[in-house]
Amino acid sequence: MAELDAANAAVYQSGFKTFAGKWQVAMARWEKEAAPLRGVPVLVHHSSFVYLTHWLGIKEVGSLEPKPGIEPTSGHLSALLAKQQTTPAKMVLRAAYNQEGPSQWIAGKTGIPAVLLPYTVGGTAEAKDLFTLFDDTLQRLLKGLH
Repeated sequence: MAELDAANAAVYQSGFKTFAGKWQVAMARWEKEAAPLRGVPVLVHHSSFVYLTHWLGIKEVGSLEPKPGIEPTSGHLSALLAKQQTTPAKMVLRAAYNQEGPSQWIAGKTGIPAVLLPYTVGGTAEAKDLFTLFDDTLQRLLKGLH
């Protein structure tokens, strides 16, 4: 923006520095709060959360979709249910845009919580901006542990 609007370059730089400082403080807080999630095994509806799970150290042990973008079949869900005996997940994650039926089915059969994550700003009522998106996502994950 500074190159396109050189007259206001200082305003853009100042805004960035303010944002970057707030972001660094928030990242440190989120990483500290997320410590209980490290190593927690989860099922995911779709592999939408690869960066999130990697950052927080959450272990994806299965996906409800047999292939990315292919809705879960009853056979695949049954196989995941059987896999719970040897590699149990602690929760099943889905994005706000995924159908809730498959994750609710797994949750009902296993007793693990189905956790809806906002995925983007506006994905839930609480995710109003970038910071509250992360706040809401983290709170939903932590609540899923209990």
